[in-house]
Amino acid sequence: MELKHLAIRELVKENEDAPARITDRGGIIPTTEPIANQLFDTLNAAFSRRSSLTHGSFNNENEEGYPFISAFESFVSSDWNEESFTTLTDKSMTQLAAAINNPSAHTAHGGYVLFALYASDRYEYLLIALVRDKASIGFDNDLHPTEVMEVNLDQLHQGARINISTFKKKQDSYLSFIGSKEKGEITHYFSNAFGCTDVTPSRKSTGELIRAARDFCNQNNMTDRKEEVVEDVVSYLERQRTEKESANLHDIENLFDAYIPPEQAETAAGTFGSFANKGPYNVSQEFQPHTSTINRFAKLKVKSDNWSLDFTKRNLGDLNAGKDIEFDEDNGRIIINRLPSKVVNQLREALEQEES
Repeated sequence: MELKHLAIRELVKENEDAPARITDRGGIIPTTEPIANQLFDTLNAAFSRRSSLTHGSFNNENEEGYPFISAFESFVSSDWNEESFTTLTDKSMTQLAAAINNPSAHTAHGGYVLFALYASDRYEYLLIALVRDKASIGFDNDLHPTEVMEVNLDQLHQGARINISTFKKKQDSYLSFIGSKEKGEITHYFSNAFGCTDVTPSRKSTGELIRAARDFCNQNNMTDRKEEVVEDVVSYLERQRTEKESANLHDIENLFDAYIPPEQAETAAGTFGSFANKGPYNVSQEFQPHTSTINRFAKLKVKSDNWSLDFTKRNLGDLNAGKDIEFDEDNGRIIINRLPSKVVNQLREALEQEES
């Protein structure tokens, strides 16, 4: 990874009733300093470890309401020098102060805001994170224990990362931001300040979840049960949709753990959520199942000139598979087993009408 620019700023909010203010402390940190790269490595690792990232894009329908979006677009089209990076951090801090001063976020606290522009593999990123200090124990010159304050880089309170390369190509899901299990606007002030309000479309998260499920099975010695696993994932999505509930990667991870072979448990158990949450799938930690996408995986509709069949895929199998619908490819037939008595009566009545 190549760290191109690094800046640290401070946002102070003494108590719930006090307004947030931007201090004069901080600014650009030379990337030639070894400590700068060490700080960035720790920060980036902390962000990458998060398994509850939400993915999405800017709210382009309301750019006026999110000035950071236009500031970021101006920066992307600039030379990316120290001056343009400073301008971006200044505007970012102004937006963050405005967001934290919103009445709905009055219980939120300030902290140190870190801005890192870096390149990794074929992509370029902007990472913005909020960290705070923590009390620790140190020694003075006489080796007397004393309390010292240090920055807790391992604990990110808020964070957002923009894949600049993907953004420039106008692709989906170039934003990743730290989600929260808590309810309320306070948990969203950081992402809202940067226009991270338009989460990945449910259609994309639903489809990518299925793709991630298949790839995870292929990579973890579960190929023979892949279709069974996918069927369970689709069934879970159908239940959540029917009950008007969100799908959650934690629930699906538990579903996967029941299928993982014992010899794979130590390395694979409890990892599907992180696997699907990161690239290339970028499935949001929580999302609304997309109806037509579920149906594409769950149902199959086949038709000829004179007839059509509409059924769930879990009921389809090869000849003699014991499924309700069997496909006899050699003879070009579809066999429907275990017809309900109601259907039998309907078919009989139809034939009797033809004969009369």
